[in-house]
Amino acid sequence: MSDLESARLNLLLFSVGGLHFGVEAEQIVEVADYDGEQSDDLLWFHEELEYDAPVNGYTSPAVISTRTADGQPYRIIIDVMEDVVEFSLNDLHLFPALVEPFVMRRGLWGILLRNGIMVLLVDFQLLRRNKGL
Repeated sequence: MSDLESARLNLLLFSVGGLHFGVEAEQIVEVADYDGEQSDDLLWFHEELEYDAPVNGYTSPAVISTRTADGQPYRIIIDVMEDVVEFSLNDLHLFPALVEPFVMRRGLWGILLRNGIMVLLVDFQLLRRNKGL
């Protein structure tokens, strides 16, 4: 068995606006129910990724607090949390070179096919850096 075959990654799986996402669980500091709080440091996931999804379309919103290099809070409202699951790195696919620069600016770095569903892999630290935060 190669190192790549044995390498594992824990992903927190969630969805927003009918799209499925995964983030490395190690990046997450805390997950809490969204209680309607309004704050400058609390951001809607679909707005951070710059895609259309109505806020009233969030059925079960939760707040993810992520680790940051500078210690500043980076809290993002996601919708339905699905699971935390361990995957082999062999299960993950990078984006083709043609679209990679575009998706990397939005913090996306790969794809996971799970039960016939495409899961977009997001790196919140990269997304925050690219936003200039």
